[in-house]
Amino acid sequence: MKSFTIQSNDGYPISAHEFVPEFSNNKTIVFAPAVAVPQKFYFNIANYLAEKGCNVFTFDYRSIGTSDSKSIQSLKDHGFFSWAMDFKAISKYVKTKFPNNIQYMIGHSYGGNSVGFSDAYQYYDKYLTIGSQFGFYKHFTPRMRFLIYLNFKFFVPITTSILGYYPSSWFGLGRPLTTKAAKDWATFLLHPDSMLHFTEGNSETYYQKIKESMLLISIDDDLFAPKKSVDILGERVYNNAKTTRKHLSPSNYNLKTIGHFDFFRKKNQDILWPIIDEWFQL
Repeated sequence: MKSFTIQSNDGYPISAHEFVPEFSNNKTIVFAPAVAVPQKFYFNIANYLAEKGCNVFTFDYRSIGTSDSKSIQSLKDHGFFSWAMDFKAISKYVKTKFPNNIQYMIGHSYGGNSVGFSDAYQYYDKYLTIGSQFGFYKHFTPRMRFLIYLNFKFFVPITTSILGYYPSSWFGLGRPLTTKAAKDWATFLLHPDSMLHFTEGNSETYYQKIKESMLLISIDDDLFAPKKSVDILGERVYNNAKTTRKHLSPSNYNLKTIGHFDFFRKKNQDILWPIIDEWFQL
């Protein structure tokens, strides 16, 4: 594993890691993280894929993990579209470094549902998303609807106005977020059009231009990405892509739970990670 830094489109330094295979299979994989999840969470699965022969890359969005060279308050106007530019920067860097490789993407939650926030799609030949969803909260369970509405309708504006950032960890939602990222997340969850709402106004999106093969994985006990919300992601958002749906039930794999995060944990290496091998033909 090699650590390095690249410049995003506006010069912001983005922390990244490269996992180098002993013998390359001429396939590159880039991990796009979930909201507030640092790249180190994906290190085990990235190393596993490198052992399969892939050139694998992880990175942190600005203000997350080790991409924290500036105070979070100073980045108050940097949100989802800034993160999309960070993703584009790493995508372009990787394609430039391995121009003859087939390039794949694995997106977790936001990382998979935000692909159309930039034109980074041009660098990829195939996608896999895990727990990526059409975020409108009314597609969630009643309990999650209540918690999402309470948190993002009230706590986000209150905490960001007082602190100058959103203290996600107070609510069990990972690393702190910039004010803009938190408010974008609120829009993503509270607006009926979710990420498609960002196509209005001055924000240019590219969802309709994504036409490659895409596997959308949902998980039966994932409270953050219910099956219905993942179905809608394929039907409404990635409707021009060649989408394949796969729904996982923990009991089918002799597991008690998978949830929103356990797919990536090393304990499930022999149980769940072969799904990636099959999709990318590793």
